[in-house]
Amino acid sequence: MKFPVVDAFLIERGSGKIGVCCNTLSPDSVEVESDDVAVIGRLVVNRDGAERMIINSLVHPQIEYLILFGEESASFCPSTNLLLAIMDGYEDGRIKGGRGLAALYPNISVELLEKFKENVIVLPMFLNKDTKDVVGKYLDWLKGKVGDEIYSKLVEINSKKKIYFDSLNEMVGLIEKVPAKKIKEFALDPKEFQHLQPPIIVLEGDDEIQDVKFKVVRVDDGILLNIYIGEWVYSLKGNDSFLMAYSLNEFLNKKKVKLNVVDCLLIGTELSRIEVEIRSGIKSEGFVQSNLSEGEVIPLLKETDLKADKEYYYKVGLKDDKVYVQSLANDNSKEAYEYRCDKLWPLVQKIAEDSRFEDYEQKTLHCIDVGIEMARACIALNNGMNYFQDFRNLFKVNKDKLPLLIVKGNNFLGTHQKIITELYTKGLTMTHPDNHKGTMRSGCVLAVYRNSDKVFDVMPDVYASDNQSTSEMRRLYREQLLSADCAGTYTYGERTRKYFGKDQLVEAVRVLKEKKVFVVQRFDFNEDMGVKEVDGNLKFTKDPCLTHDIYFVLGGKLHSLHIARAHNIVNAYPENLFGLHDSYDSFVAKELGVELGDLFMLSNRANILLLTEEQKTRKFIAEVSKEMKDLESPVGPNKEFGKGISYGEFVMEEVFEVEHSDLERLENYNGEDIIARAIKYLKLKGNCHNNPILGTYDPRKGSCGRLLFFQANERGGKLFASAVFLGKGEKDKELCDYIATKYKKELGVELGDVFMFHIGVEND
Repeated sequence: MKFPVVDAFLIERGSGKIGVCCNTLSPDSVEVESDDVAVIGRLVVNRDGAERMIINSLVHPQIEYLILFGEESASFCPSTNLLLAIMDGYEDGRIKGGRGLAALYPNISVELLEKFKENVIVLPMFLNKDTKDVVGKYLDWLKGKVGDEIYSKLVEINSKKKIYFDSLNEMVGLIEKVPAKKIKEFALDPKEFQHLQPPIIVLEGDDEIQDVKFKVVRVDDGILLNIYIGEWVYSLKGNDSFLMAYSLNEFLNKKKVKLNVVDCLLIGTELSRIEVEIRSGIKSEGFVQSNLSEGEVIPLLKETDLKADKEYYYKVGLKDDKVYVQSLANDNSKEAYEYRCDKLWPLVQKIAEDSRFEDYEQKTLHCIDVGIEMARACIALNNGMNYFQDFRNLFKVNKDKLPLLIVKGNNFLGTHQKIITELYTKGLTMTHPDNHKGTMRSGCVLAVYRNSDKVFDVMPDVYASDNQSTSEMRRLYREQLLSADCAGTYTYGERTRKYFGKDQLVEAVRVLKEKKVFVVQRFDFNEDMGVKEVDGNLKFTKDPCLTHDIYFVLGGKLHSLHIARAHNIVNAYPENLFGLHDSYDSFVAKELGVELGDLFMLSNRANILLLTEEQKTRKFIAEVSKEMKDLESPVGPNKEFGKGISYGEFVMEEVFEVEHSDLERLENYNGEDIIARAIKYLKLKGNCHNNPILGTYDPRKGSCGRLLFFQANERGGKLFASAVFLGKGEKDKELCDYIATKYKKELGVELGDVFMFHIGVEND
């Protein structure tokens, strides 16, 4: 039988004996070097997804090993469930001990599963901290079934917190050494997989506006649903379509009211349409018409408790310039089909006509959710956007430009969600400078937290780490940041309180009693971005990521601008921000006897690593948060220079000469040309790395020019730069252009944009 016998999201590489399952990653982003890898495929769900992988593996003429790699879907745990199925089989039609949603293989008989176990050795190298126990149990089961070298390497790899592409290539290298065995030809009965290849039915027709007894509108950055239930109008407000659908479902159950399938699907399409407008900035025409005012409020619930339809489930996507909707059954004796259409209403009509939704307590929710996904897919199709089922944002992949993202708010979770959403959907998609870490999304982010004492009062439980509470996390990190002890290369506390021969926090309090601005700096321009040869190999310095804290007093409050040269926006970011507030900002404000104002966080290369952080990214985005107001403040940020923080985005130009008061400081910083130092570092390490930082402030002397921070690196084939100045001068842009031109000359990279930030407060 020709491979693949059922459609799947995969890339064929050759005729080797290794298959790679990359879980939630896109197969084309998997970086593996061996010709012995025959196929790379994606896996997101159990039924349908894992079933396709098993069927296709059985008919492949060469595959002996299947590596489960990457970060698995936290909802379905498909790689975990495959291990459980291999070890323990089925119980009452489900995978024994199965995890997550729909842990079953309705299309894989016991005989097929046994044949798969006989033909293919499955090697776990995937990420899911909640299922480590299953991996450990499986490794014990696997011992003796593979060579000692492969087994030992598996144990070593699975003991790591993060598994990157270097581990994948190590494992592939070990398997390459194992002689290939002759696989007995195996033929499947097409009846065993016909459910996985449903017939395609193309629907004709146009969209028609429907008269309905509900209305969905946008109210600020929220969604309002007005709906007739019985003889009364009710209103439901929220900002997450699925949570609103769940809340409506629960309310209808209490009222013992049922809606017809068409209305449920159309409610979903309208909720989705408004949500896409809010989240992705895409406006679209409504699919329905009505005229209802607000009524009695339906309570918006805080969380969902999902129960799957026992009989049928739906998959929605885009194929061949059409929206497809697959209706699939848990029982493979039931008919499956795939409808395709480039319009929404014919799909709604046909799905309602079939009415394959189980009549159970969450039928309304199931119907509305299908409508949500269909509308999002249609809008994506009409706008040339990327669509992924169950991900609420539509976007186009950016491969050309590093974006500047400005985000502000008055609560932490809501602001953080907005940051990671903006970065995930608008960030530059590129390979991490450390290639083994794979693809990342990157951008320059200025986040502003208004009234920081209130913002950082309570750390949401979603950020809790393992068995540690958020309050304990904060206490320990605060102690660490305030301590001047240093047992290794550096600590932030040591760089802040001891490294430069003074306690910069104490110095900040002393200076700010008389002046309006003080700079805390943890980067040493003379010692960091260093390189030396050790045993014939180049050894680079490990330099601080959180480089500066700039404090300024305006309006009787202490405001702070923190700068990071690089920032993991998913994992490190929350702890960093709460730590900076709890330790440094609070210390200075308390000693000065003033209130804290706004906290600015400039993350010059904020990044999301898709290999290890994509699932957590989506989890954070989906978390329910308080409504976030976009508050204005006299300290900015503003595009026009004034008091507080101002910013601008400009295209850099070649400049070979410049007259600027800070140039001499840069070319003779304690007797060293630090521009030349940065260029040398980049030439040796690679210009994609973001380590080099320039500036004129010297904490030892307490003196500086106006340029506090400059960083430039290659992103998307161009040189992008960030700069922070104290005050504003006419030649600031030219200075940035001049430095970037020197980088370009030595590194051979074209000029891109510069993001400039000015602090409009000057010391007397």
